[in-house]
Amino acid sequence: MNKQTILTLSAALAMAASASAQLNGYLMTYSQNEGTLSGSGGTVLQQLRPNEISYYEQTSTTCTIASSEKWLPRTAAHVMAGDEDGDGTYFNPTIFGPIDALTSTQMFISTATPENQRTVYFSPSVDMGTTISGAPGLRRGDVGRINRIGFVDGQVEYFITQEQFNNALGLPPAYPIDIDAIAFQPNYGIFFSVDADVPAMTVCGPTLVRDGDILCLPGGTLGYTGTMQIASTTPNSAAIVYSEPQMNVFTNNAQATDRFGACITTVGDIESLEIDPFGPSLNITVCPGVIVPTPNLIYSCENGTGGSLLQTAGAGAIYNTLCGPAATSCGFGPTYGNQVGIRPTSATTGAPSYVNGLVSTRACRHVLEPQQHVMNVFPAGAPMGANMIDYYNPFVLSLILIELAPAPVPPSFPAAPFSPTCFPDLYAPTITPWLPVGPGYGSFPMIGIPPAWMGKIIYQGVGFGAGVFELSTPTVIDVQ
Repeated sequence: MNKQTILTLSAALAMAASASAQLNGYLMTYSQNEGTLSGSGGTVLQQLRPNEISYYEQTSTTCTIASSEKWLPRTAAHVMAGDEDGDGTYFNPTIFGPIDALTSTQMFISTATPENQRTVYFSPSVDMGTTISGAPGLRRGDVGRINRIGFVDGQVEYFITQEQFNNALGLPPAYPIDIDAIAFQPNYGIFFSVDADVPAMTVCGPTLVRDGDILCLPGGTLGYTGTMQIASTTPNSAAIVYSEPQMNVFTNNAQATDRFGACITTVGDIESLEIDPFGPSLNITVCPGVIVPTPNLIYSCENGTGGSLLQTAGAGAIYNTLCGPAATSCGFGPTYGNQVGIRPTSATTGAPSYVNGLVSTRACRHVLEPQQHVMNVFPAGAPMGANMIDYYNPFVLSLILIELAPAPVPPSFPAAPFSPTCFPDLYAPTITPWLPVGPGYGSFPMIGIPPAWMGKIIYQGVGFGAGVFELSTPTVIDVQ
């Protein structure tokens, strides 16, 4: 697919509107460690870390209890990426650093298929190791995902690469950039922001791109693959649609408070972006003769602690989700974090995070995470229950599968036509049942570890849905 054959703007907007009618949630990342609003049944799943992705589901009947819950635990990312830093241990508590940006093409490929952990794209703040993926890996200047390519796990699929961004910015391919926010829609193109100022050659000439600017790679400047990834960018095609001073004005106009109740007047950095498919759009003249169609953009900013979400429509306003305003208005106290499903610090102080990544979508949440990721029990071993694995099971019953692997974790294989809405791949090829578990949150014991054994223990759940089997995220325990 190339830029001549992509969807027309009207068709793209119609598809986005159709998909958005089915969307009822947001994938999010946060800048600090946070807690779920629900408490997640007292399990470790209540701890949301900056290098994990959470799902904030909203429906008209659940707004009073809506909570952001763990969707891509870092332990699942460890299994998917493998021993990417080559130290012999899968557990890497700082993998990716805080996840800076999220986007997805899923709604433009299939409006019927929910997001899963293989479909969402993200940009890390710390380059991923290349032991498994090979160079260049997933870098701060890339937006990509971890997938199985052929029979090889731990590979990076790119939505757009650093080199493609740099080409559009008029920079040398190897120039280091850090993508801080991204949003995508066919023919509108890609909207993004960078983490640090960059001297660039844009469509309007030489420009110092600021970390508070919002830029666009217009749809007509992009080439696409058949799977809606970026195949090419046009040199020097990036356009600043909103400058940092304009974003400061918009943010001041929004009249939102931070976690302490102070009015936010400047952005600092732009931290996340998403396109509002139902909001107004503008034709912005970025320089003489260059007009960029620009939709209403939902954004978060560095000064927006408490997890506020703002919008560019109306020259700046608080964004309204299905469950209400995504920030507190000036004069009415702190922005606490509950508007994005996270727990405030106290009754008088909001959560410390700003929203670091954002994409509106629909997803299944079926997850596992151990209470201990690494067990140093060699050579004595450990009895059954020396470690516990916590879970969330949205089904009536889930059967926990187990694999003991003295060598590296065995490769995954696709579960299709099973697991059409949750995790798409099976990581326990021997399909050895361990325990059945009921619905909701809970814990189950780890198998006993025999003396003198070292290796990896892999767990994955298979839930029994409406006529289908749905897999959970995999998890691995390093025994050494």
